[in-house]
Amino acid sequence: MMLKILIVDDEALVRIGIKSIIPWEELGFELVGEAENGKKALEMARTHSPDIILTDIKMPVMTGIELIKQLKHENHPAKFIVLSAYDDLAYVKEAMKHGAEDYILKLELEPEQLMKMMEELRVAVLSSQKRDLNRSISQAYPLIHTALHKEKFIKDLLLGVIQNKEEIQRQLHVLNASFLEKNLSCFIVEVDDLSIYDKYGESPHLLDYSILNIVEEVLSSYAEGQVVSLYPKQFIAIFSLKKNERVDRGERITELTNNMRTSLRKYLSTSVCIGISDDHQADMPIKQAFKEAKEAIRYKFIFPRGSNIHYREIKQMSLQENEDISAEMKKVESALLDGEVKSIHDALQLLAQKMSQSNNLTKELLTGLCYSIYYLFQTFVEKYQLTGKNIIHKEMYNEITHMNLKVDFIEWINHLKRRITEQLIDNNENMRVFITKQFINKHYKEDLSLEKVAEHLQLSTAYLSNLYKKETGQNFIEYITEVRISQAKFLLKTTDLRIAEIAREVGYSDEYYFSKVFKKNVGEPPLKYR
Repeated sequence: MMLKILIVDDEALVRIGIKSIIPWEELGFELVGEAENGKKALEMARTHSPDIILTDIKMPVMTGIELIKQLKHENHPAKFIVLSAYDDLAYVKEAMKHGAEDYILKLELEPEQLMKMMEELRVAVLSSQKRDLNRSISQAYPLIHTALHKEKFIKDLLLGVIQNKEEIQRQLHVLNASFLEKNLSCFIVEVDDLSIYDKYGESPHLLDYSILNIVEEVLSSYAEGQVVSLYPKQFIAIFSLKKNERVDRGERITELTNNMRTSLRKYLSTSVCIGISDDHQADMPIKQAFKEAKEAIRYKFIFPRGSNIHYREIKQMSLQENEDISAEMKKVESALLDGEVKSIHDALQLLAQKMSQSNNLTKELLTGLCYSIYYLFQTFVEKYQLTGKNIIHKEMYNEITHMNLKVDFIEWINHLKRRITEQLIDNNENMRVFITKQFINKHYKEDLSLEKVAEHLQLSTAYLSNLYKKETGQNFIEYITEVRISQAKFLLKTTDLRIAEIAREVGYSDEYYFSKVFKKNVGEPPLKYR
């Protein structure tokens, strides 16, 4: 059975976005119309009898709240979802008071969130059409016996939408949520490696749905509670542990989270970090427990994958100021500019150690740092013609975007260090060719010869000549010429030096010979190139 949907918002872009964000017809919904204000929506609701109305709150002519009140007065059967901004919570409370079923924050609107909400409303609408509910209860708390409304009630408490104690007590009684009056704890579950969502293509909500179900299933064995998701990829459990005289709270929390992790790894091949609040005495400490779990999960970045992060352990820590790792980064830059392989290796190792020891590094800082290192290595590789050595590759650049924990960034640095070790330090032939290029890059202004470089490396001229040709595909003199001409092109474009001066700067004592070599390699003489 197709359920009819009406969209109401004074912003055309919002209406377009909601229409296109999910495949309505495939999910069993028919979009019967859209309206830019409450008055027009009222007329369309009377004409088309939509089952569900998604409506903005603040609109010209007639507001969303006025629309809800009028249609409720007319006993219209539609269910209402309120579209709101962060500063509309007071209006959201009023909309809920007048019978709205749920609400969505516009800036947080995600396809999976809307699809989940629509599917739950579909069940609610079809159920309400099949049976008569107790009228007195249904008027005050529409469909409160459903899981949808219990979940919504928890969300309202977490976001502070409901604050009236009498109202809370009434809903506690009707929803049979007495666990909220016992000792409460909260934990927040977040996936460690967000790239796992890529496997689900255009349906990442399926992973969220599966995670939520597993968390709920495991939690039910240890506690009374509710699992909700306010935002995609984050799962919040509010619960009261079942009594167990033999095992203390800490051991039960550890057993609970270990079993949860085992199930998630077994069925979904995913690892999670869990932020855990302190245990709070009765009298509705839900907001405090939620606040502590949020503070704990903020530290997920600096912990290893699959960690339990307890609020009591991190409340003395601070993420307000970043650790200064500029000195270590400068050593990496300097080593790459100098081309000293051992120094590059040591600088990367020092940087990784500093990152590991610091608890005050943000994801944003390390993301920028890794991008900088990638570009520095790209210049280094090009300068010494090491592109064939696979020291860096495009995948390493793409990996930076997906790195989610500090350990990911440390491993990325260590991987780069291993590539340097494998390709240059531990490979004698590669290393000899690299040192040859490094020597030429530093001494190209001098009177260089194969014999001079071979002597520096303590190798025979024949061995060095053959090795260089085999590893690079060019001979020794061709590389010297390439370096000299490259520097000459730079000087021609950026200085006013005469041709003879530039020739001497790049290692040619004869201006005419320099011009001949330049034209042969560039295709035009130096003066014309300038």
